[in-house]
Amino acid sequence: MEKHRTRAQDIAKGMMIIAVVFFHCHLVTFDPPVAALSQFNILSAIFPFLLSSFFFYSGYNYNSHERTFKEKLIRRVKQLLIPLVIAFVTSTILITAMELAYNHNDVGGTFLAVGNTILYSLMSEPFALLLQYPTGPFVFELVVALGLLWFLYSLFICSIFFYLLVDHTNKSPKTLVSVVVGLLLIAFALGQFVGVYLPYTVQCYPVILAIMLTASYLRQSHFLNRRTVSKKDVLVRGINVVIAEGVIIGTCFLCYYLFGATTTGNLPGGRFDPILKGFDAFIAYAFGILGTYFLHSLCRLIKHVPVVGKCLQWVGNHSAMFYLFHPIFLDLAAIVIFQKKIIWGQGQAYFYVFVVVGLLTITCLLMDFIIKKVHKKEITDEVRNREAPEDI
Repeated sequence: MEKHRTRAQDIAKGMMIIAVVFFHCHLVTFDPPVAALSQFNILSAIFPFLLSSFFFYSGYNYNSHERTFKEKLIRRVKQLLIPLVIAFVTSTILITAMELAYNHNDVGGTFLAVGNTILYSLMSEPFALLLQYPTGPFVFELVVALGLLWFLYSLFICSIFFYLLVDHTNKSPKTLVSVVVGLLLIAFALGQFVGVYLPYTVQCYPVILAIMLTASYLRQSHFLNRRTVSKKDVLVRGINVVIAEGVIIGTCFLCYYLFGATTTGNLPGGRFDPILKGFDAFIAYAFGILGTYFLHSLCRLIKHVPVVGKCLQWVGNHSAMFYLFHPIFLDLAAIVIFQKKIIWGQGQAYFYVFVVVGLLTITCLLMDFIIKKVHKKEITDEVRNREAPEDI
């Protein structure tokens, strides 16, 4: 069976997850958090496809001959829902313990705040605001930790519809185009006429599904992994990288001058898109395709850089653990460092990133060591089987 994942994919995922951690660290360290949006706008103007690329790779790696629909669904439950529950429970326990240690004089108030936060997160923010809940205190760090898990349940729900549609769209370009256009029109209508965030990020599902379906179709023509056989091919690929990123940045500037916005939510149809925080559904879709091509092509060059390529590939192999655990370490640093009023100056956010990434790296290394000790032969065989091959 052909392996769909490649080294360049792992490197791309490594770069993307570090960028996600970087922004979340900045979001927590800025006071007020909205002050981080100026840097976020710059980051989004250069890389407005980071989260979309995760969804693109998920669709791109789809193998229609692997399993039945039921088997695929069970696999997704194991991959996404079980880690989601584990991360939810672990975050709640650890952050509650940290809050109790910090507010040991008010145990009752701490448990009340934690309870409010859990219900607030389970209802999702739109429901909570509609019901004007909570009326009492809540734990901001826990809100951040549980809120960042939206990616997992969004991917799971979109995967269900993806499995139902993908075999049909892969057979016919006309079917693909009609389904994608329909999904983008739905996303546009939600952003244009609903006027509020929908519970559980529902407004972003049509765009995610459109990106996943397109990626699966493009896999048939090896969209990301065309063979490089000569210096001329390398030069052409390098030029394509520059052109792709130029189009992305150019579109951002065009949107700014036409609509007075980059990611501030002023674009028609894109006011409540959580993937890109303000881009129109059609632009978000285009960035998901074009941006992933740019990123993957860039990573095909980065993989030849000594040390850097290997390190990013290792992070990419552990991107799921980085995503699941980084909210916990974010909150740990927020409580231990920033609530104690230790001032690091303008570089505090970068120090924060260094601490969180360091803790994540140590945790992944430790868990790898424990797993290999407990199931040495099985893990060795599994790692060998899952090694990412070279690009096609």
